[in-house]
Amino acid sequence: MPGMGPALAVIQPRFNCLPGEGPSPGTREIKGQTSLGKGAMRVRRLAMRLGASLLGLAPLYFLLLSGTSAAGTPFLEPAIPGAAKDAVVLGRDLDDDGDPDEVTINLEVIEVKEEVYPGKVVAFWVFAPEGKGMVSPARFPSPTIRVEEGDRIKINLRNTHYFPHTIHPHGTIHPNAMDGVPDITQAAVKPGENFAYEFVAKTPGTFFYHCHVQPDVHVLMGLQGMFIIEPNRPNNIFRHLIVGAGEIKDLAKAQAEQYDREYSLVYTDIDDRLNAMPTQYKDPRQIEKKMHREYDSTKRQPNIFMLNGRSFPFTLRDTLIKVKPNERIKLRILNAGARTVSLHTHGHHPILTHVDGYPVPEAARITRDVFTISAAQRIDLELRTTQDNIYASGPGVWIMHDHTEQAVTNKGISPGGDITIIAYEDFIDAGGFPKTAVSLERFFDPEYYKGKIPVFDPSIFNSTLADYEKGWSKAKPGERDSKAEPAAPARGGSHLERERSPTRQQTSLEEALERNKLVARSCEKPRGFRRITIKGGTKFAREGQVFAFDRREIRVGKCEEVEVTLENPDSIRHAVKIPGVNPMFNLEFRGPGERTARFVTPDEDVTLAFTCNVPKHEGLGMEGVFIVGKGGEPKVEPVAAVGRGF
Repeated sequence: MPGMGPALAVIQPRFNCLPGEGPSPGTREIKGQTSLGKGAMRVRRLAMRLGASLLGLAPLYFLLLSGTSAAGTPFLEPAIPGAAKDAVVLGRDLDDDGDPDEVTINLEVIEVKEEVYPGKVVAFWVFAPEGKGMVSPARFPSPTIRVEEGDRIKINLRNTHYFPHTIHPHGTIHPNAMDGVPDITQAAVKPGENFAYEFVAKTPGTFFYHCHVQPDVHVLMGLQGMFIIEPNRPNNIFRHLIVGAGEIKDLAKAQAEQYDREYSLVYTDIDDRLNAMPTQYKDPRQIEKKMHREYDSTKRQPNIFMLNGRSFPFTLRDTLIKVKPNERIKLRILNAGARTVSLHTHGHHPILTHVDGYPVPEAARITRDVFTISAAQRIDLELRTTQDNIYASGPGVWIMHDHTEQAVTNKGISPGGDITIIAYEDFIDAGGFPKTAVSLERFFDPEYYKGKIPVFDPSIFNSTLADYEKGWSKAKPGERDSKAEPAAPARGGSHLERERSPTRQQTSLEEALERNKLVARSCEKPRGFRRITIKGGTKFAREGQVFAFDRREIRVGKCEEVEVTLENPDSIRHAVKIPGVNPMFNLEFRGPGERTARFVTPDEDVTLAFTCNVPKHEGLGMEGVFIVGKGGEPKVEPVAAVGRGF
């Protein structure tokens, strides 16, 4: 397969038995192997079958993680771009049925800023696959977790955030010690700590996981995601961690027996005043006071309504419900917000098959066009697309939305909110966008949701945009009012120029690119050598900080080779990165432990910043400067970066 490198060596993880449990009767340990053996062709066929349909990204990379089947075939988990290679680790096949029964998932807590509708950037806290490098794979909502009935699950919460957190597996059957309620079943996981949630997946169904620390704030900030337990079937190979939500392209065996497609749909509402607070203050003590003591959640006013972390029109790009005639589609729906959702499907009457993960008896199943979903509730719907005049009206472009009317607005401007479309294949253009009766282009203009563009075409009122707010015109149709002011010149500037406007808040990626401008080149032939040690983590934090380096200023000579040792006592990843030097230097690893790497200083007097590239760590204290020679103001290098990561 193009883009695939050589197979990685397979390693065999060890799982501890859960409290009070030993190995299941009749199970045997499957030894790990270091070659593909007889199963090589099966792995290749599986890779070709999963392929780009799983990730929709290029180039596509796969990881061969951990355990093997009884035949010695390694289990395959698609890599997540930007994630650590062990973000998901698959273990042994305990029941010899051709799929892994041990699943380890490593999650971090990341603050990320995303554009949820045109021109509106919102800060979220999310659980994210453990990352690597400058940009995290984090996005809102937190990733969809999928496991199989009977799997032994281990979820490591590595708290990279500045507040304590937990994970509550909502609705699953699990030991009390794994319930994730701070102070009641466990101590909250402090910054820099790790906690392992271990249990066996029991009843199949659609469930929920979320933080249970200060849940009136933390859940609504984005620490929430869908948790799916699939029924046990032989050779049940599927992705175990899906960043965000939306179409599930690799159906599990039990779903493929009944359905042609499957979607995970997470509905959320936020009060953007709350989400803005972490970006308005730097000191975590001040953020704590503003969010947890001064913000009164009983007076919360939700004003942004989202489906899978996006509002219309971005929902059409992110979560378009694509169907064909004569199909059955499974819709897994989670209301992760704080209000009731009244979900309406135009042109269709789905069947309610499951509530809160449990099947509805056949005799009790109902068909509706509006389903009421309370906060934290899950329902599964069967959407049928056969034109039978009972369950479906026929092909077309049918919207689906919350019928609480303010939920289809973006801060009071419609259309917006959680609107998406059930689009039949003949009504989808080559770019994957629904074919609508009228162009939706104006809704992608940020000015529309700033209230600067009328919701109706001004020509309906015999007006122009320039004259629209100048009072009622006395002129006859087709004539210009003699008292009217001259029309304003056409508003210039491309879409890209508008996005670069200084009034627009930057996304996390844009901020990262801004911080990583090159300012100096490494010397080609070093004239000296020096060793330095930098310690970083929670224990070095000063007042008002959570993470910090023990040194803020380091002096080095010009044209020196410098060996840097980073000591990281925390159970999360930290890094020392020098973004301004070319080649860029980045020493990063998950602690506790220490690592060493080298770089060469420039042959000039310059001051170079060094930081930790885990999001928000830099602003919380993990920053300092290398003073090269006498130091001095850097100049931006007009060349492309050459990365050097360790």
